[in-house]
Amino acid sequence: MTSKERFLTAIANGVPDRVPTLPKMYVDLAARLTGRDLVSILSNPLDALLTLVEAGRLAQADAVRLFHLPARTFVKTGVQVLELDAAGEPLGFVDMEGGLMTCLTNPSNFNLADQRHIAFNHFYTAAAPFIRDLDDVGRMVVPEVGFYHEYGCLQRQNVAMQAADAADLAVVGDCDTATMAFLVTMRGMNNAMLDLYDQPQLAHAIMDKGVLIAAQRGMFHIDAGVRVLRINDSVGNMSVISPQHWREFVFSRLKDLCTQLHAYCPEVKLYCHICGNILPIVDDLVATGLDCIAPLDPLGGFRPSDIRARVGNSVALMGGVDTLSFIHKTPAEIEDEGLRCIQEAGQQGGFVLGSGCVVPRATPLENLRALRRACEKHGVYEQGFLQKGDAVEN
Repeated sequence: MTSKERFLTAIANGVPDRVPTLPKMYVDLAARLTGRDLVSILSNPLDALLTLVEAGRLAQADAVRLFHLPARTFVKTGVQVLELDAAGEPLGFVDMEGGLMTCLTNPSNFNLADQRHIAFNHFYTAAAPFIRDLDDVGRMVVPEVGFYHEYGCLQRQNVAMQAADAADLAVVGDCDTATMAFLVTMRGMNNAMLDLYDQPQLAHAIMDKGVLIAAQRGMFHIDAGVRVLRINDSVGNMSVISPQHWREFVFSRLKDLCTQLHAYCPEVKLYCHICGNILPIVDDLVATGLDCIAPLDPLGGFRPSDIRARVGNSVALMGGVDTLSFIHKTPAEIEDEGLRCIQEAGQQGGFVLGSGCVVPRATPLENLRALRRACEKHGVYEQGFLQKGDAVEN
């Protein structure tokens, strides 16, 4: 099998020739692995996509996640990086040590009626919330598929997918977020948590808009030929909110998004990135219509075997290796951890070995390649079942 065939088979809950691997890399790690300047990459959306592809090739992965970045203009001021607007005026400093967001000095510089701002909302933050009330929600635009074409995303996507094909890599498109993480972007973390109790109507309204935005973004990727899509909700886990709040605010919207995208393209496969603890909502995640549950974050206090025991073979699983292992453990130790994940979640296919969340920026290349070695040594299938091999202690 090619990497693309292998990955698509596994995430469709089938049995490939071996377990595929997808370490969750972002542009910061990709820049370091490829020796490219991070600020330069952030300024050039096509370069960001191609850097992610090249990093995936270097890591010997079977698939790579592609993130479309907005075109931004920066100037370095000492050790800090400042974003400038079209007139050359400063907008705010970029969080170069964290999520690469621009911290806007003036929150009003984020325009709810600007398609670009909404399409790339998670690249901006401010001390005051972008949305104050229901009137603001009503003013928020929904960037439709055509916006991504006009902004050049389709052209860049085509180039990146050609590069991925040449590198024998499957491609994962990004729908961004529709629910809790979207609420946090628009309201700030503290406000978002309080809104669940104090302003539930506002929280519902914001997430309703989030579903519309994520659906259009997913349709763009489908039109571009992508057949695996990532939905992000890194805030919507039981390490942050309660199962009751998840079911009240997230479940129906995640289900609606899955229904819309599956109706638009029945063969598209969807997974939702929810790190942290998901054990109390595993059955609910299956009921949303997701094709795969990820990233099986061990920092959430569970193991892949816990999830596999709950879902059986009803959906695919992806992830499982402790994110911190990539900076604290040796390649051999990561390989052993990968072996355990494969044995616990991949006995009959339907499993992609990966990281429990985004891989830290300082990760050595050999630690990423350890995932591939684990798959090649311990993740081979014969007649639909995992070959018997080495075992690991519990």
